[in-house]
Amino acid sequence: MPRILDKYVFRETAVPFLLSISILTVTALLTKIVKLIELLVTRGAGITFAVWFVLSIIASFFVYILPISFLIGVLVAFTRLSSDSEITAMKASGLSLFGIARPVLFFAVIAYAVSLAFTLYVFPWGNLKAKTLFLDTTKTRLVSNIKEKVFYDAFKGAVLYVNHMTDDGEMQGIYISEEGTEKRQGIGNGPMVFFARKGVFMPSNDDSTLFLKLFDGAIHSRPHDAAAKDSAYHIARFSTYIIELKLPDIGAASMLAKGEKELYINELLDRIKSMRSKGQDTLKFVLELHRRFALPASVFVFAFLGIPLGIQKVRVQRFTGFNIAIAIVLIYYILTMIFETLGKNGMLPPSLAVWGANIIMFMAAVYFFYRAAMDAPLNPFQGMRARRSRKKSP
Repeated sequence: MPRILDKYVFRETAVPFLLSISILTVTALLTKIVKLIELLVTRGAGITFAVWFVLSIIASFFVYILPISFLIGVLVAFTRLSSDSEITAMKASGLSLFGIARPVLFFAVIAYAVSLAFTLYVFPWGNLKAKTLFLDTTKTRLVSNIKEKVFYDAFKGAVLYVNHMTDDGEMQGIYISEEGTEKRQGIGNGPMVFFARKGVFMPSNDDSTLFLKLFDGAIHSRPHDAAAKDSAYHIARFSTYIIELKLPDIGAASMLAKGEKELYINELLDRIKSMRSKGQDTLKFVLELHRRFALPASVFVFAFLGIPLGIQKVRVQRFTGFNIAIAIVLIYYILTMIFETLGKNGMLPPSLAVWGANIIMFMAAVYFFYRAAMDAPLNPFQGMRARRSRKKSP
């Protein structure tokens, strides 16, 4: 019988939990749909980009959705069980509240493991992937804006002219005028002009450049210093040549520089160690390190808090649990902001600043759970008023 009841309570909690995850995920994605449409239309992104964009966005906010969904699942399940007097029947059969809560705690362990894995590995990947996608679409937009028979000067220090562009992206009749800043393969460091029969863009590992592979062409150059010993006009012919085109300043270096939210756990530890050895401030990285573990641990707080609040004698709609969940999440968020603000101002150590909200709400959760297990009202003043009324009655 206990095993059957465990499966029953587990299933009653899992259904609203999964439903809540679906609803919150779709709702969160809807807030990004305008940005996605903008990237698809104005930056020439394709279906592959859209898929990766959605996955990166889900990865970045799923760590917040999972604990909230777990709380909603527990509250909705136990509100329904209490409203239908099933909690009373379970207690009458000899089960204590601790026994009824056993499948919920087992569920909390699973939710904690999944949430921790997302926080440590998927969350930083999602944040960094979103930055990379934005940079890639910027490159794509630069290439897609190239038009036939138009001088294109979006690249740094270079002007590109293309006579004809094929449907497969190949450019024909290419002219490139480049300022002489670096010496290229012994052909001088002055201004250079490239002529090529055709060319195609190639991928580059450097986020600030693009490679253009030219075929059947020539390079015309002359040194900057006309009084130099070798000031002759040079012409070099080639069958294939790869030219590096500098992208305009789009903040690629700062964009892809990993902040605390893009670092994996081992990178966070290394960054903190390195910065401490240099005497630099590590506060935001230490806060992020503790946050990676504190947020998944909130599922245990919500487990002990959701059960006693869910079984209160509230004879209204079964979706009352959702409203209670919103109130609890709001309180948790406010406490988290208060503690982290105190931590950032140096008034609390980083560990207490991050874990403070969990500690306070867990203490309240254990207190409420104990009173519910003793069949006492969660509000202690309610019992005091009841005792006073009994003393006054004849």
